[in-house]
Amino acid sequence: MWTRCGRTLVLGLVLFGLLAGCAAVAKQDYVTLPNSENPEYLVHPFRLIALPTHLLANAFQYAIVEPFYFGMNAMPNAVGLSLQEQQYITQRQEAWQRASDAQGAQPAK
Repeated sequence: MWTRCGRTLVLGLVLFGLLAGCAAVAKQDYVTLPNSENPEYLVHPFRLIALPTHLLANAFQYAIVEPFYFGMNAMPNAVGLSLQEQQYITQRQEAWQRASDAQGAQPAK
């Protein structure tokens, strides 16, 4: 009986086997650019796909995703807190207020 975890594991192993060709170790000549025993090292099809995709993904993350998270952090009600989460935040704010009031009412030592 195949479980979801088992299928995921098998799929991961198959993908690892297919992508293992990208992990060839490059030799470094002190005179030329990096090369390897395999002449197709620098033009591996997955490498040609991965390099521009990685660049675009980083640009997307730092130009769109990170500013979005930063903006949404300032207004938690806009991102849809549940009623329980809102009540918890209110309780914590009230507790901090009471603690700061009690601290201010005590004489300084």
